[in-house]
Amino acid sequence: MKKKLFVIALLVIGLGLVLGFSPVANALRQRQPNYQAIERQILSATVRIQFHGRIEIEDGYDSQRVNGTLSHATIVKDRYLVTHNHFGIPLSQAVQYGRYSNGGFTGVSVFKLDGEPVLSQAPLTTFSVVSEAGETTLLDFGVIEGQGFFDRAGLTSAKFATWDEIELRPDSEVAQIDKDEQGNTTVVWTQIRDILPDKEQHLLHLENFIQLGASGGGAYVDGYHIGNNWSRIPLVDAETGEVLSGYSVVALNADSIDSTGFDAAYK
Repeated sequence: MKKKLFVIALLVIGLGLVLGFSPVANALRQRQPNYQAIERQILSATVRIQFHGRIEIEDGYDSQRVNGTLSHATIVKDRYLVTHNHFGIPLSQAVQYGRYSNGGFTGVSVFKLDGEPVLSQAPLTTFSVVSEAGETTLLDFGVIEGQGFFDRAGLTSAKFATWDEIELRPDSEVAQIDKDEQGNTTVVWTQIRDILPDKEQHLLHLENFIQLGASGGGAYVDGYHIGNNWSRIPLVDAETGEVLSGYSVVALNADSIDSTGFDAAYK
């Protein structure tokens, strides 16, 4: 009889694991809908931004060719985009060169994540550079008839948290914009491995090694935007040159609210 009960118990446990009756499965089920809701919220406030054309900068000793690029950005307060500056010089300077030099940037495009254009080859006067604090750039696309440009386009804005409203420490969980193998924008859940001060803002080192093209995308804690993807750091085998793993660097926006203009967008 004991043997039969033991076998029945094993069958019940096995069935429970298959159907998701285990405590672990129940915990995952309770957590997952919240994760999915946060991911939908993050993706709804994310766009791709592209600068078209290229410029050449002369510094008196050498020339630097700056190509336009396609990256990600986060919508804030219905009219602003937060992203990373990829050009090695302030974007405001790159825009100025693009306006007054031959062969400069020819325009800017903004796309929804499904590829639908919000702006297509729009003139550089469509936006203004509000702030270029550290590794973060804040662009203002203005208001039309009392309505923020992106709100008018049917897009939503991210929720923002300031430095004193969040708790960041190593191993804290972060949701981060990334790309999958098919090139689709996605949200990856990762952890903070380190928090480092750097010039005008702090940098987060995250365990996730983001894909190329995810730069500029947002990083979030509990659904609140805290920073933008800056770079990815590969860890390479010294002998073979093989990339073994890596991590990514996020520029923390939450400590950048000051007279540089971030307060206009975030407060």
